[in-house]
Amino acid sequence: MRKLLLTLVLALLAVAIGAQDVREELRANPSLSASNYMAYPGPKQRQLTPPPAGMRPFYLSHYGRHGSRWHSRISMYDAPFLTLARADSLGKLTPLGRDVMGRLDRLRHDAENRWGELTPLGARQQRDIARRMVERFPELFEGAARVEARSTQVARCMLSMENALLELLRMNPRLDIWSDATHRDMEYLNFQDKRLMALKFNKPAKALYDDYSKQRADCRRLMGVLFSDTAYVSHHVNGAELGMQLLIVAAIVQNTELRDEVTLYDIFTADEVYRMWQIGNARWYIGWGAAPVNGAVQPYTQRNLLRRLLADADSCIASGQTNVQLRFGHDTVVLPLVCLLDIDGYGVTTDLERLEDCGWVNYRIFPMSCNLQFVFYRRHAADRDVVFKVLLNENEATLPLPGTMAPYYRWSDFRSYCLSKLEAFVESGAE
Repeated sequence: MRKLLLTLVLALLAVAIGAQDVREELRANPSLSASNYMAYPGPKQRQLTPPPAGMRPFYLSHYGRHGSRWHSRISMYDAPFLTLARADSLGKLTPLGRDVMGRLDRLRHDAENRWGELTPLGARQQRDIARRMVERFPELFEGAARVEARSTQVARCMLSMENALLELLRMNPRLDIWSDATHRDMEYLNFQDKRLMALKFNKPAKALYDDYSKQRADCRRLMGVLFSDTAYVSHHVNGAELGMQLLIVAAIVQNTELRDEVTLYDIFTADEVYRMWQIGNARWYIGWGAAPVNGAVQPYTQRNLLRRLLADADSCIASGQTNVQLRFGHDTVVLPLVCLLDIDGYGVTTDLERLEDCGWVNYRIFPMSCNLQFVFYRRHAADRDVVFKVLLNENEATLPLPGTMAPYYRWSDFRSYCLSKLEAFVESGAE
């Protein structure tokens, strides 16, 4: 009995510490609440773990999101601005409210006719990631090494690819580079599974999310400092909706050249930022993670990409050639793929109240320019006892595989693990 009580106490302590860690991270750096709008922070890990003795890298397989961008729709800027502008025309804003309206106006003009486009910062992120690839794995980029790059047909993705390739050529003009952006590759670069998408927010999932959100969507204080008339707010303003709209605009600024000149984070309290981030974190988990409420199947939207990654790696291993394959796409691909492979434990199936305690924290997975790099090693060209490691946002990550070499794993173990998952999905009748 005493042992059981001790176990329960330790579990509760872990829960408290997990939530507190996120709270403190957001308090120290509110821009983390941007989640998928967060500007790429670069790798935390400077020194990588050396490979097993005698092994050298021979293949790098990559999937990365485009770099920083402006918001994709004018409405994301206009919705909060127009709400404040209407109130201002009726004399219902406080001085702070009018100041915030002015900031929003400046931001919407900065983004005008650039909806969803790559920002200068996004281009730099991609060049920096490419440069670090060469610095970390120089053997892969020697002489006339072959680099193949593919992108979705979205402009920001193609420009991300071209910036990365230009940096590689700057570092080694002899590289043999091939690139493409064709609809033919969309079946795996950005597969849209309509059947699974329809399950994302089915009735149980929507009810769960709505209840979770209502418990946290309290923006009464914020409305009180922006508007001078509480009666006007109660009749004409959806406070929770406006609060989230303002936070979403605050989030995108860090990706633009105005990031050192304009902020909206100062209008929120630390608790408001945390609660609204929780709402977004839950939404991403339900829609793209292994949430039990909709069958824990959303990560399988990336099964085509996983099959392609396996096939491309097998082909390169069999050829004995050195190769680099780069793929450029979107956050809604990276996130479910990370969950499908259970990288760093993100494949967890849990309830919304325990997300943070389980370490499911979205801004650690898919900021702008987020990327996965699978780096393969062997002793010689005929060696089939291949090992590899995976980098999530250029940091060594863990996989749910046996062995004592972590962060290195046997390719054969990983391949079997993936095929078993894919076969189970097919056999379940879900495909």
